[in-house]
This record gives sequence, structure tokens and C-alpha cells, in this order.
Amino acid sequence: MSTRRTLFKGATILPMDGSSDHLPSGDLLVEGDHIAAIAPSLEIDDTEIIDASGMVLCPGFVDTHRHTWQTPLHGVRTDWNLLDYMTYIRGMYCVCYEPEDAGLANWVGALEALDSGITTLVDHSHLQLSESHSDALAEGIIKSGIRGIYCYGTYRNLAYRPGDDPGNLPRLLGEVNSPLSEWHKRNATRIRDTYFSDDSARVRFGIASREFETLPEAGSMLEEVRWSRTLNPARISIHMGMSAREPLKVVRELHDAGEIGPDLLFVHGNHLPDEELQMIIDGGASLSSAIEIEMTYGAFPAVERFTALGGQSSIGIDATIDLAADMFGQMRALLNVWRLERSLKDPLTMTRKVHQKKVLEIATVGGAESIGLGDVTGSLTVGKKADLLLLKTDVLGLAPMWDPYAAVVNYGNPALVDTVMVDGRIVKRHGTLVDIDWPAVRARLERSRADIRRRFSLIPEQPIRERWTQGFRINITE
Repeated sequence: MSTRRTLFKGATILPMDGSSDHLPSGDLLVEGDHIAAIAPSLEIDDTEIIDASGMVLCPGFVDTHRHTWQTPLHGVRTDWNLLDYMTYIRGMYCVCYEPEDAGLANWVGALEALDSGITTLVDHSHLQLSESHSDALAEGIIKSGIRGIYCYGTYRNLAYRPGDDPGNLPRLLGEVNSPLSEWHKRNATRIRDTYFSDDSARVRFGIASREFETLPEAGSMLEEVRWSRTLNPARISIHMGMSAREPLKVVRELHDAGEIGPDLLFVHGNHLPDEELQMIIDGGASLSSAIEIEMTYGAFPAVERFTALGGQSSIGIDATIDLAADMFGQMRALLNVWRLERSLKDPLTMTRKVHQKKVLEIATVGGAESIGLGDVTGSLTVGKKADLLLLKTDVLGLAPMWDPYAAVVNYGNPALVDTVMVDGRIVKRHGTLVDIDWPAVRARLERSRADIRRRFSLIPEQPIRERWTQGFRINITE
């Protein structure tokens, strides 16, 4: 059988490879699952030709932190603070999912990412309620066709089901921060062996840790990190540094124990001092910043400081419960907060603005490098996997295009994403996801929402809120 070939003709090409400038008009050839050639003009026989004139061709975006299981909860949060999130999402909504809800959420969440041009996703999946839930979550993300890392969550979800005796809640809440369970060890190993045994597959295996920052001491954290590495995870995703009063200094403890390495992906880190950011860099680890989420909690993203120290930053969407799940909004938020930070350092001195190209690098090749996939994806480079998107520029509000980087970062939105390709396979064409019956999918989501809402109404809130108030040492005010 001959190799499938696709030729994109006449696009403005943004390689994002760190060396090449953009091509105002050029062609890109895909053979099988990889990029075979890029040139001002290519004449190739026996190939599907896609007319990309008037469009920008760039690498697919890399989302390095998302809780994909939260997809059915779009808009459930309006003006919450961090305590509200931990109470409702991590303490209540998470126990309202049946396996069918979990699988649907991961599948549709990954489709949502693909639709907006995100071709690689790190799924921080802390919804491992049962073996059936774990199977459904893994199957959902694989089915979608996206590239990424499925990070199995070792967090102890509340062992409570809607309608159970609320008198058991104090005891069950006391178990949430217990050391890594033997069940999680067995189940994570089973999931890896069943779905992710190939370390070079399109979706790879990772670990999403417990909430280490709420622990009273570092012993069980160190044990968990060492156990995680026995499964050879592509990345270990770790929340930390989002609150100024976290009981455990996660980065410092890992550094002092000699456990910071390239397989660690730290998430947030807003309140880390520069000294601890440097520990991450010196250990070869990376940082994922969820720009909009972090700003809603009143924290500056750490990108400016981390990048200035020489670190590799990346961007994650995080939770889609009150924000659009696309990279365009994240890039614009990062661009503007980065410029603001530079200006605030010395209000009397004019500084050169951060260029859109720098932000796009973080959202593409930088993200790929931060999760160990820099030799696979993240740039339009001959030999790399064909993970890319075409953005329309001939529309009202964007045309005429002057700067292609600004077209993507400042003016882009999912509706302008005409074509998306992952692993050489077109998953979105002419603005529509391929082989997806959206009305039928939407109907399933509506039923899932109704079931989740009904179960949520059966759970008492107050004891769960009190537990997280103590865990984060948070002062509450209206």
C-alpha cells in the first residue's frame, strides 16, 4: 500500500523551530505521519492537495495541563475562589461521575482541544474513582485522536457516593490526604500495562500526584515520587505554589532530597521565590502555567520570572469550568500580563513589548520540549510528526493580515481554525471535526450534566468546605 501524502499549498508558514523565519507563502508535504518537506514551492504527484492560500500554517498547540474530566461542567463556576474550587470540584462534583460520564468527558474534552488547534494534551486525570472509571478515562482520550500524556491521578478522591450516610464524611475526609494507597498502585500499573505499554505511542503514560502542598511533612511525597518512577512515566505532573500559605514547600523538599529531574512537570508555582524556581531549572524540570485560572485567583503567572531565569515555560488550560478551553485566550492573557509585569518593574522606563512570536513559541515548541516531546512535535520541522493547524485570515476583523504571529495570537479563535492534523491524519477539515455527529454528542453531554447535577444535590457541602479550609490555611472574606 502506498504511503498517504498531503500537500499544503500556498500557506504563510510559521515553523516555530527556533531558527527559521516564517515563509510568506510556501508549501508543506506530509507523508504518512510525518513532515517530509517544506519549501517556497513543491510539485508532488500522487498527493492530496489542500489549498492553504490566505491561511497561516503553524504547529498544533501544546496544552501541558488540563483536567479533561471536567468537560461536562462548562460554566458551573462563576465567581469562585480557590477554596470554592476545592470544595465543589475536588470534594463534590468529582464523586458524581459514573464511568460513562468519565469516558464521555475525556473524549469530548480532547475533541474540544482538537477543534481549537490543540494537538497535544497533558491530562492531569485525578478522577480515578474505580477501575471502570480509569478504563473509561483512558479509552476516551485515546479514542479522540489527540497526542499527549495521560497522567493517572493518585489523589484519594473522597470515598463517598451521593446519597450515602453523611455521618461517615468526617472519617472519609480524614483519609483524603493519606499516603498513596495500594489500590492506586495496583490500578495505575494495570492502566499502564493495558493502555500505555508503548512509550512511543501517540498517547503516553504519566502520573498526576496527590496534592503534596497540603501535606504536613514530605515523607509520603518522596515515597510516592519514587514509586511513580518505577512505572517509567513520561511525566509526573505536580500541583504546587498556587497559595502563599501552603503547609509543605514541595519544590524545596524535593530538591533537598535530590528528587528533582526532567520527568517532573510542576504546575502553577505562582508564589514560589526565585530560589525555588531556580531549583526546578537546575534539576532539569519544567513549569506549566495556567494563565487565566491563576489570574482569577489573584496571582501573577510565573512565566516572566521563570523564563528570565532560563527555564522552559509552557501553558496549560487547567479547568474549563469557567473559561474557554482554547489556547488563543491563554496566549493573549500571557502576552498582556507579561507586558504589564515588565512595565511595572520600572513605570518610568519604556521597555520593548513582548512579541507575539515569543508567546506562540511557549504555546507550541516550548510546550513540547517541556513534556519531553520536543523531538516529536511542537514545530514544523522535516522529520517531526505532522501535528499542525491552518488558520483562516480572510475574515472580517482580521483581514487584511499584516503580521502572521499577531494573526494567531491577537486575533485567533477556534472558529478560524480551518484544518487540524495529528499524526498525519486530518481530524478537522473546513472548520468541522471529521466523523463527529455533534448533535448526538451534545445530547449525551446534556444527559450527563443532568445526572451529575442530580447526584451533586445529594451531597452535604459544609464538612467538605471545612476540610479544605484547614488544608490550605485560607482566610475567607466576601
